[in-house]
Amino acid sequence: MISTQYLSVLSRFAQVWPYWLGTGLFVQLAGLVFNNDGSRYATQVYLLLFVPALFLLLARCFSPDTWRQWPARILLALSAWVLLSGWLNPGAAEDPGHWFKIVGLVLIYVFAVASLVGQPCLFRRLLVAAVAMAALFAWLTLYYQFGVLDKPLDYQQIRFTGRLSELGWKGFADLDHPIVAGLYYGVFAVLATGLLVGLPLRAWQAALLVLGMLGLLAYILLTFSRGAWFATAAGGLVTLLLFPNARSKALLGSGALLLLVALFVFWPEIQHERQVGLSNRDLIWNAWGERFSEFWLMGAGGGADFDFQFPPSFNFSVKHAHSLYLQLWYEYGLVGILLFVALLASLLWKGWQCRAEPLARLGLGLMAFAMVAMVSDIYAIFHRPSPYWVVFWFPVGILLGVRRPSSAGETA
Repeated sequence: MISTQYLSVLSRFAQVWPYWLGTGLFVQLAGLVFNNDGSRYATQVYLLLFVPALFLLLARCFSPDTWRQWPARILLALSAWVLLSGWLNPGAAEDPGHWFKIVGLVLIYVFAVASLVGQPCLFRRLLVAAVAMAALFAWLTLYYQFGVLDKPLDYQQIRFTGRLSELGWKGFADLDHPIVAGLYYGVFAVLATGLLVGLPLRAWQAALLVLGMLGLLAYILLTFSRGAWFATAAGGLVTLLLFPNARSKALLGSGALLLLVALFVFWPEIQHERQVGLSNRDLIWNAWGERFSEFWLMGAGGGADFDFQFPPSFNFSVKHAHSLYLQLWYEYGLVGILLFVALLASLLWKGWQCRAEPLARLGLGLMAFAMVAMVSDIYAIFHRPSPYWVVFWFPVGILLGVRRPSSAGETA
């Protein structure tokens, strides 16, 4: 009797899990804009994403097919090193239980995304819904900031006092910082590009996607986060090159033309941005190099702050290296950064091998976005769910889940 009931429960769960998990992933991706309370967002993500993903993982006996592939093995090795660093390194910022929870959540999350990739029709609908939600709030932000609040569209005022990071109404779409906001919306700009050139669309559907892309790109531009600019350009370019069709060629031509027009019209502003340079990141990176001998092998410990005090004229300090690559090396040492680079290389190689699959090409575009963004922005990826999970762990999950056409029927 117990066995029959157990099989009945598993059968019912097998029917509903894609929709339960899909709803959870949609909330995790887009819930940051339609939730104005962080605890509500966290509760929704745990109940709608992590709980069913854990059930699915147990129902599949830990899904060995997912973890046998080389990128997953490297991810497991990196996760083990993060746990060891949090346990044995005296400089770790948190106790071992904290790192066990964080690593567990990361692994469950990438498994959830990989599993949904195995349901391509549902996954594409989920992406369309998430892009639509992000584009809607990008347009709402532009309307509210410059229409309702009547902020001037003036370069000097926006650049120094009005960079976009929130809707500005009752706490919705509040991303806390322009850099975070630019990177978050940049992911959806790349997704919109991939959907536009990768899906068979009617004219009105393509027009709506283009309208959404324009809102997303305008928002990203007005964050004045140059890391987000370059990351979006890199992710979009890779995506367009991986989908060689008439639409991608048209977008490439339109983008090149717009760039030339922008260079002509906004040349003084572009020159000013060039003079701003690295926004003093070079001072932080020089300090990282000066301390290199202190942490290069074993790292300073998981979650350790890279404390840097700017010269007295700045009267400012920072807690991280302003580059994820440097910060990971600082926290986890040589082994950590080598495993991380190996993870990136293995994911890119797998995506390239599976490039016949549209989702693999989309995953490669998103990974290109993340790799550029991590050069000068993003301070952590092993922490609680945040916009940075959308930037990095989401494409990791996609590339773990894609399969070559000959093996598309395998369990993700």
